[in-house]
Amino acid sequence: MEQARNALSQNLAQSSLLRPDQSEEAEARLVLRDVIEQHQRHRVNSRQPALTPSQQDALHSRLFDTFFQFGPLQEHLDNPLVEELIVNGPRSGFLLLGGGTKRPFDPGFSSDEEVRGILSRVVARAGRRIDESSPAVDVRLPDGARLHAILPPLTQHVCLTVRRHRLVADSLDELIELGTVSSEAASFLADSVRGGLNILVSGGTASGKTTTLNALGRAIPSQERIVTVEETIELRLASLLPDCVSLEARSANSEGVGRISIRELVRHALRMRPSRIVVGEVRGAEALDMLSAMNTGHEGSMGTLHANSARQALSKLRTYLLMAEEGISSEVATEMIGETVDLVVHLQLHRSGAKRQVVQIAEVVGIESGRILTNDLFRIDSDQLVRTNIRPRFLDRLGQSDFQHHRPTSGNGSSPMERTW
Repeated sequence: MEQARNALSQNLAQSSLLRPDQSEEAEARLVLRDVIEQHQRHRVNSRQPALTPSQQDALHSRLFDTFFQFGPLQEHLDNPLVEELIVNGPRSGFLLLGGGTKRPFDPGFSSDEEVRGILSRVVARAGRRIDESSPAVDVRLPDGARLHAILPPLTQHVCLTVRRHRLVADSLDELIELGTVSSEAASFLADSVRGGLNILVSGGTASGKTTTLNALGRAIPSQERIVTVEETIELRLASLLPDCVSLEARSANSEGVGRISIRELVRHALRMRPSRIVVGEVRGAEALDMLSAMNTGHEGSMGTLHANSARQALSKLRTYLLMAEEGISSEVATEMIGETVDLVVHLQLHRSGAKRQVVQIAEVVGIESGRILTNDLFRIDSDQLVRTNIRPRFLDRLGQSDFQHHRPTSGNGSSPMERTW
């Protein structure tokens, strides 16, 4: 290991070791090949068994991962089934796999110092640092994954979490196949998007909010101009829609400057002449700018929000409005939400972790005694998303939509919508 470290230091600049480009990575691989060949000759000369070609390849990968990637964690991060990797200490961790499986594993580090060394290098590539003066960090990795790390004394051991967000569906049809939403609800949501309703997608962590938002965005008419705003780019709308621009927030650098917030990006988005704005996650004062956009010619805008129910989502949205430096009152915040948000689509991760499901679609119908009133249009019943008998107040806005003309039929040949809507 020390021989490889010295060889890399002699052949590559220090900045290249921290943030190598493609050509420098290729050069590093050649250097490590030379080191392995020298090691092979030493083994032969000392009458030790020579390494087989597969052993040489494995050693080369291990060395490269140690100096330029995540060391012993890299093999797990290369596994497409791993959605989240958690390290609670040098020899303690968990892998969260697709389908909700949680499996313990040994990260394979010898000490906290080894974990810290790899973290420092990975974080430096993103222009950030993690040390005693800055013992916690949250960065985006080159592949789009999110890394969060925290050091002692804030915790007993160096802890890190790598979350890889996977969009498993690009359309509402694919969400139907996954069992996330019923075909009737999907048809209704597609028409709501085309009809220009302002939609809030809520749910807990890993409940499928971003995937659902991406699928809803796919239903936007192709002639419209869309601007997406995200903390970390996860939506695929820029590649799915002909006129879509993706904006991504930026954290402060190691000197504490250069931060670009979600709120600033929403303001920039308004100057880009969009038909709609899609905010990846609302969790602060940017809620005011998003609602203002919805009220000023950008109907059909959408966003996601962490919440445990549709009602709580609206309550949290009001709290975020009150956080804005403009200092609006609670009454004004409530009125803005009641006049602006049309639908809340709430998702839930099944207790087994194997299924993400829309469990509630609620419309905002107004304000009474300072409270935002909602009606459930779809709700979960015996693990099935079913439509209620409430007729949406905005149904006339969907008058020319496919939903009005292609209605699902019941067993007696009549449409359940015809009976109640």
